[in-house]
Formats: sequence, C-alpha cells, structure tokens
Amino acid sequence: GGPRAEGEVLELGTYCGYSALRLADALPGVKIITVEVDPVHALIARSLIAHAGFDSCVEVCTGHARDLIPRLRQRFGDDLRFRAVFMDHRGSRYHGDLQLLEAQGLLVPG
Repeated sequence: GGPRAEGEVLELGTYCGYSALRLADALPGVKIITVEVDPVHALIARSLIAHAGFDSCVEVCTGHARDLIPRLRQRFGDDLRFRAVFMDHRGSRYHGDLQLLEAQGLLVPG
C-alpha cells in the first residue's frame, strides 16, 4: 500500500480511465481506487492504465459503487481512508454514495 496516513483517492465512474490517470500523475505515491459499473469500460481503463505505466498505483474495481463501497476495506485493508472522492458517475447516486462512505468510516476527517 501507499501512504495511508494521508489517505487514498476514490473515483466513482472510471469510464476509460483518463481521470484516474490524471490523478495518479498529479499525486505520486497515492493509491487511486476507481469504480466502474460497465465491465467493458473497466477493461479498457485497465488496459490504458497499464499501458501508461500506472497499474501499480491505480486499481480499477468493477461493479456498482453501492455494492463495492462496503467491501473496500475487505479488499484494501482495515486502515483504508480516502482523502478525496471524485464522483464522476450518475449524479442521482452522489448523495447515497457519500452517505455510504461516511457510514463506513472511509473518509479522512476534515
């Protein structure tokens, strides 16, 4: 893992991985976890991220955010916290996903 004391970055809505790549480039050493519901888009994103050389710091998860958020600690460790969340998915899901992140204690306070 990366520097967990400061927190990781979560992106909801990967599409082809462009934003995740930009985040990884701007935040060296920070783990970027990105969630994409469409498996074809997730596959394209994984390929582009690997081609750009960022596959060691960007993790693409496939599925609905509401299903994956409660399982993130199980996959990435109990000390997982996010310093920032970029919600780039369906706007009607923002509030519910934010509440879920808060309820799971996944946000860095502040």
